[in-house]
Formats: sequence, C-alpha cells, structure tokens
Amino acid sequence: MNQRQIEAFRLVMLRGSMTAAAEELGTSQPSISRLIAELETSTGLALFTRNGGRIQATDAGSAFYREVDRSFVGLEKLAHSAREIRQFGSGRLRLVAAPVLALSFIPMVIERFLAVYPRIAISLEMRSEGTIQRWASAAYCDIGFATTTPDAFGVTSAELYRLPGVCALPAGHPLTARKRIHAGDLRNERLVLPSYADDTRSSLDRVLRQAEVNQVPTIETPYGATICAMVSRGLGIGIVNPLATFDANPTKIQFRPFSPDVVFRGFTVCPQLQYTNPIVDSFLKMADDTMVLEAKHASKPARH
Repeated sequence: MNQRQIEAFRLVMLRGSMTAAAEELGTSQPSISRLIAELETSTGLALFTRNGGRIQATDAGSAFYREVDRSFVGLEKLAHSAREIRQFGSGRLRLVAAPVLALSFIPMVIERFLAVYPRIAISLEMRSEGTIQRWASAAYCDIGFATTTPDAFGVTSAELYRLPGVCALPAGHPLTARKRIHAGDLRNERLVLPSYADDTRSSLDRVLRQAEVNQVPTIETPYGATICAMVSRGLGIGIVNPLATFDANPTKIQFRPFSPDVVFRGFTVCPQLQYTNPIVDSFLKMADDTMVLEAKHASKPARH
C-alpha cells in the first residue's frame, strides 16, 4: 500500500469514476485502474464492484474510505497549521501592560484578536511602567502597553491614545448634580490622585493650584482602578483615566467631565530590533482600531 494508491482510491470515491479521478491526478484511466487493483491486493479487500463501465463501492470499500478520509482531514489540518506558522511565526504573543490597560482595554483587544486568530496563544502580564520599558528593551515581551512616555534604550514606541481625564465622585455626593466638574469645585474636598510616577500628576497639580484648590490631605496611588475603589468607598474625589471607568459600579461611583482638561496618554512599546512579526502587526492594528471605538465612549462618561 502506498500514498499514490490511497490518493487514487480517495479521488475515485469523491468523483464517482476512474476517468474523473484520472483527469484530476493528470494521468490515464488505465493507470487509476491499476492503482486500485494494487490497493485491493495489498489490503485484501474488494473495494468496488464493476458493472460494465460503471463502478460502485462495496461495503468494505465505503468503510475503508471513511478511514482514509479521516486521515486526509488530519493531514489537511496539519497543512493549515503549517500555513498559520508560516504566516504568524511561532503562534505566541507576549504582552505586558500597565494595570489601567491590562484590566479592561487589553482584554477587549484580545477578544477581537482571537475571534480572527483562535490558534494564537497569548500571555498577558500586568507590570509597573519601569518594568514594561525594561521588558520591551530586553525583548522579554512582543508588545508593551505603557501610560508614561517611553524613554528606554532599544525600543520603538507610538502613542496609543490621548484622553481627557474624568472626575470620579462617590455616588450621592452633592457634585454629582452637576453635568461638568470644574477644578474650583474641588476646594475643601479630599482628593484621591495619581502618584507622581504618573506623567499626569504634575499637570493636575498645576490645574489645582491655578484654581486655588486648598486640598485636604490627599490620598495618592499609581493605579486608576485603586482610585475608583477608594472613591467608591467615599474616601474622596478622584481624577482618573477614563479607561479606568469601564467596569465601575454606578451605584457606588459616578463620573463627570472635568475642566480644564487633564490629559492621560498611553503608548505601545516594542523591542527595536524585533523582526517583522505578522502577529504583532495584527494585534497593534486591532489595538488602534479598538481604541478609536472605546475612546469615543470613554470620553463621554455616562451620567447615572
């Protein structure tokens, strides 16, 4: 039994005649007949009955074809996998992201990406800004998603978003009656602010000074999700990246536009010497497309 005999048998079963099978294989009908006869001899099975110029599969032939077809399906799956590996490299994508992106936005992108490329394995790590840049510089990741301006050696970066911050208020706070919160409205309020590791903090301090906001001692944290958690418990009022608002409970925390604008930025960071990788390129494109859609929503905090 050899591959040529199996191919001839499968095509005869699929096409219904030896003549059609011969045409597809680019050979003659007598050659197909000889291959089938050799296969019958090697298997000890009568695969077809002959009636003049017509053939019909026997029960044994039909049973044997089911096994042959199962094997060919397996080979076709292997061929498809090989094409994916050629097109998408190793088939694995390593991501590292700041918490505000890892907790909500990146999962949205992964959902869209896997709908198109379900066989790609993905790892996502949530790390500090410094670690993101170090990992990208050392090629420990394929893509980093940062919220501070990249300055590490050996990386390429691009701005992912530029969004105005929103004011986070405990549900039931008197300021929730307003459609927009101005910096001056925060006088005598306890504030929950980004730490100085965040690029936004210096511009936020400047805005508050210009509005002569005499802050009660503040609470500081580098994480937007933590700011929202503290505001939800009534510990103060926060100014947050709108991407941190996606999964907030409106019965505990509400959001309003804030004036003047305090801009939050995000960046993609990749190893500079990385070879062109279609997986990376596809994910970056989907991240950009998803951000365009989500930024429209995030920039218009809902009034609950």
